[in-house]
Amino acid sequence: MAKDVLHELRDISSLKSRRNNIVLIFLCFLVGIFSGIIVGTYTLLLKKMSIFREFFTTNLELPKIIIGIIVFILMGMAVQFMLSKYPLISGSGIPQVSGLLTKKVKFKWFGELVTKFVGGILAIGTGMSMGREGPSVHLGALVGSGIKEVTKRSEVEEKYLVTCGASAGISSTFNAPLAGVIFSLEELHKFFSPLLLICTLVASGTSNFISRMILGSHTSFQYNFMLPKDIPYYIFAIITVIFCIIITITGKAFSYFLLLIQRQYKKWKLNKYVKMLLFMIIAYAIAVFFSDITGGGHELIEEMFGKNVLLRTLIIILVLKFFYTMLCYATGAPGGIFLPMLVIGALTGKVYGEILNHYFSIPNEIIVHFMLLGMAAYFTAVVRAPITGITLILEMTGNFSYLYMLIIVCTITYIFTELLKMEPIYERLYFNMFHKQILAEDKQNSENEKHARRLEMLEKWWKNKKIDIGVKSNRKNAKDKIVTLLIPVGANSEFDNKTVKDLNLPENLLIVSVRKAGKDSIARGDTLIQSGNQLVIITDYTTAQKYAGELKEKGMKIVE
Repeated sequence: MAKDVLHELRDISSLKSRRNNIVLIFLCFLVGIFSGIIVGTYTLLLKKMSIFREFFTTNLELPKIIIGIIVFILMGMAVQFMLSKYPLISGSGIPQVSGLLTKKVKFKWFGELVTKFVGGILAIGTGMSMGREGPSVHLGALVGSGIKEVTKRSEVEEKYLVTCGASAGISSTFNAPLAGVIFSLEELHKFFSPLLLICTLVASGTSNFISRMILGSHTSFQYNFMLPKDIPYYIFAIITVIFCIIITITGKAFSYFLLLIQRQYKKWKLNKYVKMLLFMIIAYAIAVFFSDITGGGHELIEEMFGKNVLLRTLIIILVLKFFYTMLCYATGAPGGIFLPMLVIGALTGKVYGEILNHYFSIPNEIIVHFMLLGMAAYFTAVVRAPITGITLILEMTGNFSYLYMLIIVCTITYIFTELLKMEPIYERLYFNMFHKQILAEDKQNSENEKHARRLEMLEKWWKNKKIDIGVKSNRKNAKDKIVTLLIPVGANSEFDNKTVKDLNLPENLLIVSVRKAGKDSIARGDTLIQSGNQLVIITDYTTAQKYAGELKEKGMKIVE
């Protein structure tokens, strides 16, 4: 009878857990729907904003130039106002999502969702060299956080919902549902379970279905990619390895300059609104004279796949795109580096392919080949997420014949990044954003570890107390024993009229009590030590031998 009751209780508990899982999967389905609607609309409006930008930057006359500059400045001021109200909407949003998953921050989901959406449209709409992909991840995560708040789910379930939202964001913006799932698991959650996998698949697939209804079902890059032929294998291997080295070095430069320019921009002692105003004037000039490097760069890649460009012009576009991306991101405006990274990788591949074609007579097909590989390899070098990079490029092109080459190039690039000890850019940005909390936690963990060692020492002392340091022990493990030191405190000595915390004793020396007139009192940090007291100190045998004489001298030596 008792066994039957026990089995029934277990079945009820299991059913409750299964019901929770089913509810969670349904909520992830809702996350996918709302993320698809929001990110799809966000992407569509950004395309419309490019038309708006072109109106003010083409067929120019003086009145139109003045109006254009004013419009850009007003949009910049609006973005800065939203940043002052909701600081967490800055940048790509991926570090913020990581911060939520590691409990460094809490989202104000509705306000941040609205301002991230509007701020991103205004910032990228002015031609800032930033992508919509990072903000799409953030928007999806905010949707997940909002559904958690509305349905009052637990914090554990919030992590699932936020991860699903991030996955849905990538899926919608790139039309790449598998890449969305892998990115959320490889880069954000860094954890894998069957339940998490099914949740992210549901959210990512649903979001992709909704966004296709809004944006269409075509792949991101419309081009007939063909593997180059008639190249000897040993030459192909050599030029591929050299390309991976170049990508790794330029990827390291990307991370270095992104963080450097971000730091320098923050050090620039001007009002935030004034800095944004000055930047918007630069943004307008860039949009007029160098329109190719504005926006995320999706159209630029499409154009470069099938267009012949002078090598000198290519290098200029690459350098300008590289540094303009750094400057735009430094402003803190809502926009990501996801797509600009792919663009820089593709441009690097095109420059490399053009050099091989012009100076080494390698067939012309090699140019597009290295553009495609450059995107995945550059993503691997900077983000250190090779599986996401491979899957993303396969889904964006719809060409799975490149799978083996992508695996080879991303693997070689990853090995080189290991040799150079490169850190993932999103982890660096995460640390920069939450460094105060991280350092405080590290300090607390260090204190906890130190406290644990002292407790362990105290426990050993109680087990082995009354061992005198002056008595020689014949035991082989005498050096492992915890011993007691009794240090007298003389008048006007170094220890007289000081609190326990002010003594700054060497590590592994623990004051357990202060003896007054033969009676012991527990030693606290604010316990006052006076002449005539005796300090009861415990330590290990080796430390006692090293410091016993010094401590007795300090306890008795008169300080004038």
